[in-house]
Order: sequence, then C-alpha cells, then structure tokens
Amino acid sequence: MPRSLVHFTFLFFTLTALSGVWMRLYPFHSFSLTYTNILHAHSHLAIIGWAFLAVFVIFLATYWSTIQQKKQAKMIAWTLLIISIGMFGAFLYQGYGIYSIIMSTIHIFVEYWAAIFMYRQLKVKRDAPKSGLLFIKASLLTLFISSIGPFALGYISANGLKDSYFFDMAIYFYLHFQYNGWLTLFLLGMFIMIIDREKIALPPRLVKAAFWIYFLSLFPGYFLSVLWVDLGVLAQILAFVGSIGQWIGIMLLLFACRRVWKSFLQQYSKSIVILLGLTLLLLFAKSTMELGLISPGLAELVYDTRSIVIGYLHLTLLGFVSIFIITQYRMVGIIRSSKFFHVGFILFFVGLLLNEIILFTQGLLQWLQLPSLSFLTEGLLIASVFLLVGIVIKWISFFKQQ
Repeated sequence: MPRSLVHFTFLFFTLTALSGVWMRLYPFHSFSLTYTNILHAHSHLAIIGWAFLAVFVIFLATYWSTIQQKKQAKMIAWTLLIISIGMFGAFLYQGYGIYSIIMSTIHIFVEYWAAIFMYRQLKVKRDAPKSGLLFIKASLLTLFISSIGPFALGYISANGLKDSYFFDMAIYFYLHFQYNGWLTLFLLGMFIMIIDREKIALPPRLVKAAFWIYFLSLFPGYFLSVLWVDLGVLAQILAFVGSIGQWIGIMLLLFACRRVWKSFLQQYSKSIVILLGLTLLLLFAKSTMELGLISPGLAELVYDTRSIVIGYLHLTLLGFVSIFIITQYRMVGIIRSSKFFHVGFILFFVGLLLNEIILFTQGLLQWLQLPSLSFLTEGLLIASVFLLVGIVIKWISFFKQQ
C-alpha cells in the first residue's frame, strides 16, 4: 500500500488539530476568517477527512496483498484526498456556501464508491470471520443511511426551515449514524478481522449477540439524540430501548474481549495492549454516558450546555475513534513502536484528558449555576496545543520509519 496515503491521513489529522488551536486563539486575537467558517472546516475535516480516509487506509493495509483492483483503490484514496482538501478550503473561505456544499456532496458520492469497493473485496473473502463481516457490512449500510442527514439539510433549507428544529435533527441524524454506526461498527469489524490473523477469536455466539443487539438498537437509538424536542411518549420509549440496547451490545462485546485478554497479552506488544485497553475503556465511557440521556429533562439540559456537547463529541471522535485508528495502525504495522511515537501519544492523550476535564467541569458548574472556570479559555488553548504537538510527533515517528 502506498505510504503516502498514511502521510495524508496525518496531514488531515494535523490540519484538524491546527484549526482547533486556531479557534481556541479567538478569545485572545481577532482573525480575518470568521469563527464559524473555521468551525465548519474543522468538524468536516475531522469526520470525513481524517477519520474516513484513515479507516479506508486500515482496510487497504490489511488486505493490500489480496486486493485485485489496486488501481481503483488508489483512485478512490486520491479522490478522497483532493475532495477533502477542496472542501476544507471552501469551508474556510465561505462557510456553508455553494463551493463547500458542492465539495461535501461530491465527497458523499465518493464515500459510496469506497463503500461499494470494500464490500466487493470482502465478498470474496470466504475465510474471513463471519462476525467481522457482520460488523463491516452493517457499517457500510449505516454509512449510506447517515447521508440522508446532509441531503435532508438541503431540502429543509430550501423550504425555509433552516431555523427550525428539523435542521438540528438532520444534523444529529448524520452524527448518530456516523459515530455510533459507520465509524464504530467499521472499526470493531476491522479489529475482529485483524486479531483473527493472529489466531485470536472472540467467542462467536457472544459477539453475534452483541452485534445484533447493538445494530438493531441503533435505529431507535437515534431518538436519544433529539429528546430535547418534544416528540411524544413513543419517541421517549424508542430512545430508552435504543440506549439500553446499544449499551448492552457494547458490554457484551467488552466481555468477549475480556475472555481472550490473555491472548492479546501473548500476541501483541505491551504498547499495543495499552492502546487497546484505552480504546475499550473510552468505548465503555462513551456508551455509559449516553445512558444519562434517557431522561428527557436531562437530555434537554445536556444539549443546552455547549461544553458538554463538545466534550462528548471530542470524547467520541478524538478519544474512541482516533485512538482506535492509531491502535489499528500499530496492530497492522503501519506505525512501529518508537520513543517518538510514545512521546507523541502521551502528549496527545494528556491534551485529550485536559480538554475533557475542563469541558465537563465547566458544564457541571453551569448546571449548578456557579461561576465559570477562571482558566477556561487558557486551559482549552493549552489542551489544543498538546493535541496538535502530539499528533505532529506521531507523524514524525512515521517519517522516521522510512
């Protein structure tokens, strides 16, 4: 697999972190570009730039030797790269406008292309673990489903409903099926595929039960994201069923990993085991936090507290998703163990912890109607710098492997 693709994933990760630092500098200095433009560029590049290209790279790295259409795989990757850079620049330049909408729409269709390509590659792998295939195929389905959200935004805006709750509901629809659907399911599926190569098999019945409970709960689970809208008792019941089901599915999967933990210790290095342990711990924390949204009153309070929403999104994408990506980079040999990598990861994780502690503490103080943290803006800026420096050092560690 071309190593340049890995460099571009780190480029997107670095630009995402750099734009994050840029936003944290706003309280201290005014810039010509508006804050919202940077925010839109930052969020889009994080999800469909860094995360999407990175998981596609993991897939290619895992199956490169058996992929027949290598030219097509490269075309998809390079198209994702070009469109993502164009989209990032367009959002910085104009925010939501004609160019950024065109670029992000094209990206959706390239995602379809990538999904169909991966599905066709997996279709011929008869020796692959069935549980891993279940997770990956379901992830590709939820990727398609998630795109309903962006397309709905266009319809909602065209009908003059941009300021209505339908607009925010479409955004949360997209985020739910991206975070909890596509990215979570795909990374879990690839994880099962990767460990299968080391002759580590999670208990099949337990994993199959975990998958179906989680996957079927995803659909009613969407209502957990929109309980701040009064949609009636049925929506509350669906949210309750979905959240409990997703949590049970994750707990069963974590229990399955616990059953074979000794095999992980035997087959993988200490650093990979630590990364994997952190990943599973973050998955547990993310899933358990979502249970708190079962109460409509609490859900409304949470979604009215900006620092809590940002903290949760960062915990999911910066924490669980990004660390799981880095863990799989190590597991498939994309990145090798080195002092540079360890230093970079420690700085990154310190930045993540500091960011989460500040955001959730600020949210708690706001709920209690107490004064804000005196070092809120400075602390978030320091956390974002730690994250940026950690990512750059991890990227340098990959450079030094060559």
